[in-house]
Amino acid sequence: MNAVEEPAARLYRLGKNYFAIRNYEAAQDFLSEAVIAGSTAAARLLLQVAHLFFRHREYARAEDAFQVLADRGSGESCLYLGILCRDGLGRRRDLAQAFHYFNEAYQLGDMRGAMEAGLLVEKEAHFSEEAKQAAIEWLAIASESGLNEANRHIGLLLLDNVPAHHAEAMQWFLKGARGGDARCMVYASDLYRNGSGVPRNEGLAFSLLRRAADMGDMKACSILGDWYASGTYVEKDQKMARMYYRRAGGETPAPEQ
Repeated sequence: MNAVEEPAARLYRLGKNYFAIRNYEAAQDFLSEAVIAGSTAAARLLLQVAHLFFRHREYARAEDAFQVLADRGSGESCLYLGILCRDGLGRRRDLAQAFHYFNEAYQLGDMRGAMEAGLLVEKEAHFSEEAKQAAIEWLAIASESGLNEANRHIGLLLLDNVPAHHAEAMQWFLKGARGGDARCMVYASDLYRNGSGVPRNEGLAFSLLRRAADMGDMKACSILGDWYASGTYVEKDQKMARMYYRRAGGETPAPEQ
């Protein structure tokens, strides 16, 4: 081991030993110094410490650890710094700084940064067409990276008074549904049922809604409960209605005797 590596290795060993006896404050201090000295092993362990502090709501400690790591190129740490800024956890709420960190997370390869940036901009989308388009662009990046929830948010942003936009929204909802997003199934079902931007198709509406209900989506269960209770699109069946209403309330029906 050369002279440059020795200090980092020594600090890492101390941090690891304090971590083993659950003295996380001391572990953080030594691991942070080890990271600054160039230890990649210390960086991995310090990230665990940062998550521990975050889960236990010791946000000031968490922020210090994430910042050390973010300064050395950790996209995940940038993401969490953005969350701390966005939600005002242990610090003053700062949306501009949150967006900066989410963008940094994305630039460093954590695609959740694109998702969070899009959701942050989404809050302004109802007041500004520019913000709406920016939110869609960020969320589309997240979608392309496999973050399925982004499809739902893009679809909702496109639901306005323009039928062509509804057709576009349907494509995003169907993409999300193919990826297993139950709420996307509910929204796609609603568009099929109403023929909003797409040809009306009650069979597909029911099929999508039932898939969402089978996945435990409470809104889907509530709608199916209404349909079975009133005989809308399905044969009236009070037993099925009660089952779906129970599921909508978070109850699991007892098995048939």
